[in-house]
Amino acid sequence: MKGTIDTLSFENRTVHVYTPPSYSENTSAQYPSVIVQDGTYLFADSMTALEEDFASGVTQEVIFVGIEPIERNHEYTPWKAPELRSDGFFNGEGDTYLAFVTEKVLPFVREKYRIISDPAQTGITGGSLGALISLYAAFQKPAFFGRFALMSASLWYEKFVEFVESRSFAQDEIRMYMYVGEQEGVGRATLQQYMVPNNKKTYEILKGKIPGGSGKLKFETDLQGVHDHSYFNQYFPNAMRFIYPGPKA
Repeated sequence: MKGTIDTLSFENRTVHVYTPPSYSENTSAQYPSVIVQDGTYLFADSMTALEEDFASGVTQEVIFVGIEPIERNHEYTPWKAPELRSDGFFNGEGDTYLAFVTEKVLPFVREKYRIISDPAQTGITGGSLGALISLYAAFQKPAFFGRFALMSASLWYEKFVEFVESRSFAQDEIRMYMYVGEQEGVGRATLQQYMVPNNKKTYEILKGKIPGGSGKLKFETDLQGVHDHSYFNQYFPNAMRFIYPGPKA
């Protein structure tokens, strides 16, 4: 890794901030930022490919802000719903979590790092439930986010496709990437069996809603892809190339 990851303690959370290689060399430059669910989960293991793309100019250099969850099943869900394998519930604390991200974390990191404050340059990403809450943020926090990388979003979540159908984007500019593996949810008896169909349905819905037209939205699948970190990392650099195209893209 040629960039730097700082690990910070903030509001009883751990926050990992990655700054790209040029950050220490060009001390006047400002950078877009990307909020990442589950800490370094997506970017740390993709770093070789990401930094190659930064160096070649196909991807714009960014600052990643990885926030460690306290209880992801509650923080990354938009409303209360039954859990899949127990008698418990997803508590649906997504609005509270997103308020924390936008009202606490973003001001904190913008004060410490040279981050562009323009919402159109500010991204949010995650895998699985982390991608679900990232898409939810597109509708709930339009004044803060304009770029979205959704890695195997848990779009099986109860009533979420209907939520997307009922909402419109308030942003003037958006770039959004979606990935799902074709083997995700196969053979499951729970709502997860709808993982792939619901991702494809949501993509079709979003094509007609996204500001700037369907060219601002990209959807990729993998025929062998299962719901696994290795596939998220394989496709995450593709996501970044699309939502943050560099001068050589």
